[in-house]
Amino acid sequence: MRALVIVNPVAGSAAEQREKLRTAVGYLAEHGWTITWRETSPSCSAAHLAREAVESKLDAVVVAGGDGTINAAIQPLVHTPVRLGVLPVGTANLWSIETGIATAPVLFPQDLMRAAQVLVEGETVAVDTGLAGSHFFLLLAGVGFDAMITRLVDLPTKRRLGGFAYVWKAAQELPRYRGTMARISIDGTVHEKRVVLVTISNTRLYAGLPLAPEASFVDGVLNVTLFEGRSWPTLVLALLSALFGWRVRPPTVHRLLAQEVHIVAPRPLPVQVDGEPIGETPMTFRVVPASLQAIVPRQTAERLRAERAHRAPK
Repeated sequence: MRALVIVNPVAGSAAEQREKLRTAVGYLAEHGWTITWRETSPSCSAAHLAREAVESKLDAVVVAGGDGTINAAIQPLVHTPVRLGVLPVGTANLWSIETGIATAPVLFPQDLMRAAQVLVEGETVAVDTGLAGSHFFLLLAGVGFDAMITRLVDLPTKRRLGGFAYVWKAAQELPRYRGTMARISIDGTVHEKRVVLVTISNTRLYAGLPLAPEASFVDGVLNVTLFEGRSWPTLVLALLSALFGWRVRPPTVHRLLAQEVHIVAPRPLPVQVDGEPIGETPMTFRVVPASLQAIVPRQTAERLRAERAHRAPK
């Protein structure tokens, strides 16, 4: 296996983490992988490095970083045979949790040797991606409040506080945030609502919570959640409902399935994908089925194959 390991030096900056990462990469080399180690920098992004891997016809790109670095790396990988692998050293590591690569909860350090074993012993599965405008995503797109928060959290604060930087900024901004009227077209059906947040999910988790518990990244659809309201109570009620497994769903929360979503608002709303700000509305979102080759644990591959067969049109 010829692989490029893309290292985010910020995500894996702790000395102990760095040593564990080198040990995990050494494990790959011991099992016959030919490894090229490259680090991202302000002048050399993960997307740029992944594009070089595609042009060089490598077998895999292994991202040693978090969900933001993974998102950058998949941009040139979609619709190619180059496989995505992950050594999770990021803040949340939601993609690794979704796929069963991670063993620790969100915001906790992950077992990198276990992740390396998945790369060696796992299987490759074609998974869906989402497309927001011209930007692919693996996890979800957020429109409104959460996208505003991703814009406001600066890099020094994120380095200092990690994932809690978003919690801190959200707590500051939530009391004064106001919903916006938006026109949301879901597979051609138009919904006009005042919303504080719209999420378009390819996977189940949002900040570690099961926001879209029925979502699957092999079903060929996206799970849309509309948070209708004028101010913060809508999001607080939704947060509490998610914490308790959605046993009761607030009437201000609406769930729909979609292959294509278009959102426009009188006041442009910010948009984020996989925790990274990418622009603002108007924007179209759509699912791109089976468009990315991802290395996952064998048990996960078996589950996904069964899931895809079960959800396939009869």
